[in-house]
Amino acid sequence: MVVKCEDVWREISNYIEGDLDPALKRAMEEHFAQCRHCESVREGMRNVIDLYGDKTMFTVPAGFYPRLHGRLADHVEGKRVSRRAWLVSVGVTGALAASALFAAVLDRFVPQPRQQMSQPARRLPQRLVAIVDGGKTFHVPGCPFMHGKYRMVTPEEAIREGYNPCNRCMYEALRSA
Repeated sequence: MVVKCEDVWREISNYIEGDLDPALKRAMEEHFAQCRHCESVREGMRNVIDLYGDKTMFTVPAGFYPRLHGRLADHVEGKRVSRRAWLVSVGVTGALAASALFAAVLDRFVPQPRQQMSQPARRLPQRLVAIVDGGKTFHVPGCPFMHGKYRMVTPEEAIREGYNPCNRCMYEALRSA
């Protein structure tokens, strides 16, 4: 049986407690003989157990056990929420819902662009278009208004990247259908 470091790390607690299958224990011991890192993990784990297992090492303050029991009960059973907390959470939820509704209503009244060049493209060309890095528009290859080095992409990809059609060379795409 071959054991990897991940297997050792997952089973190290069971190894130290002696709660392993004998074949897995032998495989882990062979791995410890070959892997210095896992051997140091084993020794470090043993040191931690020895330190925290020593009852004389730590003195527990007065009232520690009732506080520990209370915190564990809160963690396992969950803290009890007061009526005021419920009312506050319902109020906050209502306020969020109202603001979302208000934003949806306001969105209806956003003015639409009136100029033809501000309208979104109605029909995209079926061929590749040219985009210039650092520009904002995509063009038909050879457009006289395109300056600089360009690369060819599909119109859908250009729109996905945030480019808009050139209102001069893409006139047909911008015209109302």
